[in-house]
Amino acid sequence: MTRFRYRAERSPLGRITRPIATVFISSGSVRVKLAMYIDSGADISMIPFRFGKAIGLRQTPRDTLREIGGISGGAVPYLLKRVDLGIGRMQFPVRIAWALIEEVPLLLGRMDVFSRFRILFDERRSFVEFEDAG
Repeated sequence: MTRFRYRAERSPLGRITRPIATVFISSGSVRVKLAMYIDSGADISMIPFRFGKAIGLRQTPRDTLREIGGISGGAVPYLLKRVDLGIGRMQFPVRIAWALIEEVPLLLGRMDVFSRFRILFDERRSFVEFEDAG
């Protein structure tokens, strides 16, 4: 089981705590540790453009430009890529939306991730637990 504490942040609503996971993303020989917002409303995990370039993602002629809409209704162009994701002791391949813009947060979404775990969001105690669903 892997537990992540919520992180306090400032927002227009004042101080708020948000569920954030420390994960590893690997692409080729590059492996990066980073914090991602755990978003149970996100269909797919997403990374901003420069971060994707930094880990070695490249657009190829086989890529299909796609768009995803958020709750705000705006469309974000992205390319669907595969990377390896590490959570706790587990590492596994995932599909990820590589946004072609910078103005997106690092999101840990449901596709290829949530089905591998039993996930407990404990709002009262400000933590999230990922338990191997094995």
